[in-house]
Amino acid sequence: MEDSAKIENITVFWGRHKGPLIYSNTFVVETGQTTVIVDPGGESGELTKLSDKKAFIVNTHFHGDHRRMNYLFTKSDFFAPELDAPMIESHEQFINAVGITDKVLREQWLHVVKTIYNITEHKIAGTFRDGEHVIDKSYGIKAIALPGHTRGHSGLYFESASLTLITDIDLTDFGPWYGNEVSDIDDFLASIDKVRQLHSKYFITSHSNKIYTRDELLPLLDRFAAHVQKRDRALTELLETGGTLSMDELATYGIIYPKNSLANNPALLFFEKKMLEKHFKRLGIKI
Repeated sequence: MEDSAKIENITVFWGRHKGPLIYSNTFVVETGQTTVIVDPGGESGELTKLSDKKAFIVNTHFHGDHRRMNYLFTKSDFFAPELDAPMIESHEQFINAVGITDKVLREQWLHVVKTIYNITEHKIAGTFRDGEHVIDKSYGIKAIALPGHTRGHSGLYFESASLTLITDIDLTDFGPWYGNEVSDIDDFLASIDKVRQLHSKYFITSHSNKIYTRDELLPLLDRFAAHVQKRDRALTELLETGGTLSMDELATYGIIYPKNSLANNPALLFFEKKMLEKHFKRLGIKI
């Protein structure tokens, strides 16, 4: 697969998965003015070259895989969704939003964030809301609020290419991810419905390596959203047949993540529990 693709004035650098590290696609927009870089989440020699100049960096939400390479851009200004900006400015706010309350686990998480993922704090120069132009109108990038994954999780519409980035509505076989304290299943499903109503010429996600037409996108959205109902059913059936189970016990059955991936993986177990809690809430079942 090629390392990049180009559509109009936008170059897409495809992200890569390397072991436990996850990278997002990165979008470089050349407008004849200052370069705009959206989600510098993938390692690329081209990004390193761009770090020598002043650019505008846009993070679509606070997750580390979308801002792993932010640290390169010491001369640049940073922009983010209003609701997620505090988590980019502060590691403490980041960990609060994830939902880690245990003091020891917070310190371990902070160590991973700083030393393994190399996530840095950044002062946000400007924020945006749904329907607003990012930075300003001259750059031709409009924000689309798509909450659920995080509260501020945003898509972007690139006007020059009629291209919509739907970010972490990523169409993967895993399905929707809502494992943070600030995530919400019903908001996520509503955001998927919102994407169904968009009529741009092209669509792209942060973690696939393809640009889609709307006709290609719609059935993939349906398949992606269906994972939520499958998880609802799996949890309900387990509760009906498994007797009284604690959350620790439920989290070992692999309703969200594959069962074999949960063994001896505290991080995945944490997110498994967080996501199961949201299904309990959605189904009206008390834990």
